[in-house]
Order: sequence, then structure tokens, then C-alpha cells
Amino acid sequence: MKISVARFLAWRYIIGTQDNSQIKSISKVCFFSIFISTLCLTLQIFIMTGFEQVISEKMQNIYPQLVMYAPEESSFDYATLKPLLLKNYSDKIAYLAPAHIKRVILQTKDTPATSAISLKAISAEDESNISSLEKKLIPEKKLPSVIHDNQIIIGKKIAEFHNLHEGDSAELLYTSDDVNNLKKASFESTPVIIGAIMDTGIMHYDTYVIIASLPFVQQTLHDENITQIGIKLKPGIDDTIFMNELEKKFHIDVHSWKTLYPALVAAQKLEKYVMFFLLALITLIACTTIISLLFMQIIRKKTDIALLKMMGMKNSEIILIFIFMGMILAIIAGIAGIIGAIGIGLLLQKYPFITLPDAYYCSHLPVSITWQICFLVFITVLFLSILSAWFSARSAQSINITQTLRFDS
Repeated sequence: MKISVARFLAWRYIIGTQDNSQIKSISKVCFFSIFISTLCLTLQIFIMTGFEQVISEKMQNIYPQLVMYAPEESSFDYATLKPLLLKNYSDKIAYLAPAHIKRVILQTKDTPATSAISLKAISAEDESNISSLEKKLIPEKKLPSVIHDNQIIIGKKIAEFHNLHEGDSAELLYTSDDVNNLKKASFESTPVIIGAIMDTGIMHYDTYVIIASLPFVQQTLHDENITQIGIKLKPGIDDTIFMNELEKKFHIDVHSWKTLYPALVAAQKLEKYVMFFLLALITLIACTTIISLLFMQIIRKKTDIALLKMMGMKNSEIILIFIFMGMILAIIAGIAGIIGAIGIGLLLQKYPFITLPDAYYCSHLPVSITWQICFLVFITVLFLSILSAWFSARSAQSINITQTLRFDS
């Protein structure tokens, strides 16, 4: 009952601020400062989460969820290992796909041979199940239609450097065994046709990787090794836990794209947390305007407070009145700020007019809107406002009933 009374009085005091121009002005400043800081905080998390999703999607387009790596200078017995994995982990593994990386040189008539690049041999049918590489082809095509026989996929940067287009011919220079010193290597060559061009948006992949079919590499380049096995997990399976499980079971290296790019993941997290901390501090500063507002309200309502005390209301209940005042103001401003951030986010999603330089993994500013982010920001703003309101509301308990009623009434 006491809480409902405190809430009612708090609302009446907020409405009563309209009668005092000075209090009204401070209330507006308080509202807009919390509104703007909440909007900025929410929008910042939307954007940082958007960057995380874009980078994750880009990496998963070209990398499987998990990759098993054969020990150095050895090969997997894929025909034996595949049924073993699918049998023992049928509740966790959805698809498997073999792959092999081999160093080659791409040569054309118009441009000289370049330094060694990576040739990734894949099974087109299996690769389609574990990655979204098909979506990165220009234009989008099915993998089996573009890497069969001697057809290969090259990156956009390689195509630009060699002035190659789909359907053009080139040559692959390769050695029977990978060697470190190219000057001492004895090269063989085989003709290839550009089946498709990929644009992954990842510089090193578009510049230093070409893709061919596994049968082509095994039969023509005489390399039957399987050095990688891509894994796609079933929904709900934690990739980190399963990665550690495989490493302990088979004593081999297992990686996800996050472990392959630890610096990128660490930079993302650091940037997100630092930005959240800085904007949370700005929100705290905005919430401290509640302190000024409540101090003025307490001075203005000294007589009311003295009367409430005389009628038996406890100090804690009087403090609660002004905490409710700060909460109501912060809730309205916070919700308005979150709604404003959602509106801007939806606008950026529909009209991505903010372009980004090539240093980023996306061409436009990404935005990811989720209710979890909105809830997190709302709780943060509410906590900071309650803290600020409590700090100033404590001064209400120091009001002397006798002196106030004698001199201020």
C-alpha cells in the first residue's frame, strides 16, 4: 500500500513540474539527455552486433563450422574416418566434407607467373552442405556446375590481376610434392578453365586462393592427400565444446574460423566492450541530471515532506517517492531512446546509404536489432537512474519537521 502511495505522489509531483518554468526546463534537459544517451548506446550495440554477424557470416561462407587438420606431412584415411565419425557422433555431426590444400602457380599468356598461391581441392557436392561458397560466386551458381573436370574457381583479385573472365583458359604449374624452395622445384603444367569467379570480401582469400575439384587434383595433379575435413554440426551443438572433444579423442588439431582469426575475434570483443563502457559512462552522466532535478524538487516540496513525516510516513518511504520520480522519467526517456534507435536501425537496414571502405568486411554499415539488446540497454539505464535518484533522494530524510512547518509553511 505504501509503495502505491509513493508511486502516486511521485507521478503527481512530475505533473506538478509543469507549473514551475525552472523545474520544467530542468525536466526537459533531464529527459532529452537520457533519451539521446540511450539512443546512442542502443544504436552502438546494434551496429557492433551487426559487424559481428556480418564477419561471422562471411567466414562461414568460406570456412566450415569446424575443420579437422591432418598431422603435418600426413593424410586422412577419409574412407575409413567418415563412417567412424558419423557413427560415433551421429547426434552432433550433420555433414562432412574432405579437402586438400596444395601450392601451385597460376600462369596466363598475358601476365607472368606469380608467386605460389593455394589450390583448395574440394568435393563440390559435400562442400555445398558445409559452407555457403556458392553464394559468393559471380553470379551465384551451384558448385558442381563450375568445378568439374579441369574447371576452377578463382578469386576476384586474381581475376583482376590476370585479366581473366569466366570461360578463359590458363595453366597451373605444380610439383609432385610441395617444396619450400621454388627455385629448386621441378614444375609440371596442366591447362585449366575459369569456371567461376568468387568475391568473398576477404582479401587474402580473393587474392591467394583458387578452388578445384578433388577428383581433378587427385587424377591430374597426382595428389591423393586429404589434409582437411570440414564439419557442419547439428543445431544447438556448441562448436567450442565439440572441438575440444575431437582434439582429445583423435589428438589432432581442430579449428573453427574464430580460432583461425584470434586477433580479429579479440579486437571485435574489445571494441564492443570498450564502446559499451564509454557510452554507459555517458549515459551515467546523463542520468546525473536527475540529481539536480530531485534536489530542486525536494527543496520545493519541503513543506509536503514535513507534513508526510508528521502523518507517520517513514524516511524510507519518502525517499521512495523521489526514486520513483527518477525512475518514471528515466523509463519514459529510455523507452523513447530505444524506440528511436530501432527506428534508425530499421532505416539503415532498408536504406544502407552509409558506405564503408575496403578495410571492413562489409560495404555498408550493418545493423542487428534484437530484443535482448533493447532489454540490456533498458536495464542499464534503469539501474543508473535509480542510483542517481537514490543519491539525491536521501537528502529528504534530513528535513526537520518543526523548523520546516514553522518557517516555510
